[in-house]
Formats: sequence, structure tokens, C-alpha cells
Amino acid sequence: MKRSTKFALAAVAALGVAAVAVPVVAQQGQMQHDGMMDGGMGMMGQHGGMMGGGQSYAMATFDTNKDGTLSPEEMTAGIQAELKTYDTDANGTLSLEEFAVMHAAHTRPMTVRAFQMHDADGDAQVTEAEMAAMAEMMQSHMGGQQGNMPGMGHGMMDND
Repeated sequence: MKRSTKFALAAVAALGVAAVAVPVVAQQGQMQHDGMMDGGMGMMGQHGGMMGGGQSYAMATFDTNKDGTLSPEEMTAGIQAELKTYDTDANGTLSLEEFAVMHAAHTRPMTVRAFQMHDADGDAQVTEAEMAAMAEMMQSHMGGQQGNMPGMGHGMMDND
């Protein structure tokens, strides 16, 4: 494999993992803190980590022999498949637009869960009242944490 191709694959893998891992890990930390951990963490799997335990996206997609581990060959093949899927102009790299499509596809389950959390009555519509109720709940959770977290609940300019 050419060096430029290896570099492109490595870059796609690193960016893909980082772009998906950061919001999911942040959500997982918030869910654990709030006591709402349900084990279904989308791409990250229930035990965290792109290649961690649970039924993670990478494990479900790249583990072709279904042995519960990802070999370097499976990881390389999986990354190549991802690149091929989202590299719509077939130039061997992902543009920002192509990457955005990949990121949206990978984070869709997390987006759906967030939507469902806001849609209290389950009618597939989030109303202003449901948004306000969620904001109020989040504010009340933050209120309980302010004593332990300096600066929480205060705007950047409110440093009297």
C-alpha cells in the first residue's frame, strides 16, 4: 500500500474516532452522573471505547469473524470500507462535506436518543414546552453542582 494511502487511512481513522468519541464520551459522562446509564451508548458500546466491550459500531461492523476482538487486519479493512463508503468523489480522502456525512451517520443514534429525551409525550414532535421542561431539568441539575464546580452557573463576565 502506498504511503499516502496509509496516511489517508490513518487520518480518516483518527479523525473519525475523535469526532465520534468526544460527543459520545461527553454524553456518557453526563448520563452516568445523572444516573440514567442504560448501557446503549451507540457507536461507543456500553463499556466505552471505540473498540471497547459491548456492541460498539466498530465491533459490529469491522469484526468480520465475530470473535469479539478487532485484529489490525479487520480494523484496516473496516476503515478502508468507511473511506470507500463516504469518499463520494473517490479521491482517497474525505473532504469536510464527506466527513460531515460520515459523522452524521455515526452520531445519528445519539441524536435520536437526545430527541427522544426531549419529546416527553412521545409524539415525534418537540414542543416549546418540552424544550423548556428539559432546560429546567438541566438547570436544576446544574444548580446542585454549583458548590462543587467553581464558575458553574455564572456567565463569563459575572466574576464580581
